Amino acid sequence: MKRFTFKFKKLQKLREQDEEASMLRLALAQTDLAREQKALAALADELEDAGTQLLGLVKAGTLPAMLKNADAFRRSVAAAAGRQKESVARAAQHAADKQQEFRQARQKAEAIRKLHEKSRGEHRVEFLRDEQKNLDELAGTRSRRAAHASRQ
Repeated sequence: MKRFTFKFKKLQKLREQDEEASMLRLALAQTDLAREQKALAALADELEDAGTQLLGLVKAGTLPAMLKNADAFRRSVAAAAGRQKESVARAAQHAADKQQEFRQARQKAEAIRKLHEKSRGEHRVEFLRDEQKNLDELAGTRSRRAAHASRQ
């Protein structure tokens, strides 16, 4: 019986490479998302601090000009936080897209792996069938020889 050969080995290798590349792209997208979320958290903390300082200045009876400057700073931080939320949303969408891309690549690679295993199993069954056939022929030949020898 001839050795097992998988006809789609090159395709399997390409699909596995695509799966690995999409996994890497997903990891990069998730890293970007984490970085954007960290920046948003930092801006949220800064916004909270700016609000607390403004409230402290109001309670202390600070001059209106200083209050105006503190409020302008708080508003600029709030605007930056709003822009950062948009960046986080874009990064989350990008990560979701890469997750879907990875799922598709993984399904394609898994299909080829299953085909490979199925082909290997079919080859094994065929090999065992041929081996059993050879053993049956050998047993039949021996019994005919023994019967022929006993007649003589």
